[in-house]
Amino acid sequence: MTAFAFQANIVTTANTDGGFLLVGFADREADAEVYLVLQRGLDLDGQDVEHGMDTYYVEWSGQQYACYGGISRFSLRSNRAVITFAPDAAGVLGGMEALTISFQLEASRHLALREALERVFEGSDCLVVADA
Repeated sequence: MTAFAFQANIVTTANTDGGFLLVGFADREADAEVYLVLQRGLDLDGQDVEHGMDTYYVEWSGQQYACYGGISRFSLRSNRAVITFAPDAAGVLGGMEALTISFQLEASRHLALREALERVFEGSDCLVVADA
């Protein structure tokens, strides 16, 4: 299994004016080299459904490594997230089958992260909250 791990010095959640939810983990705020972004559109139409875009979007350190859906399990813990990708997504994400993201968050920010992830993964059973 190809796995990767990094320390997220930046963890952000946002409900943007552009009509989508965003959860981001990055090594640094400006010019991040390593990051994971999850997005979920709020106003979907028939075309989104037709093209498979009616789920969450995953981007790994660049748009060339991006897909819709593809997370088998997202385990949120108090100081890290452990993510397992489905085989089809792993192929698109440069062969990465698993990712561990370490972070330090205050309780209120961790709760906001959990709530944002629940909305991003709505309709999916991949989110597991453990020891949080």
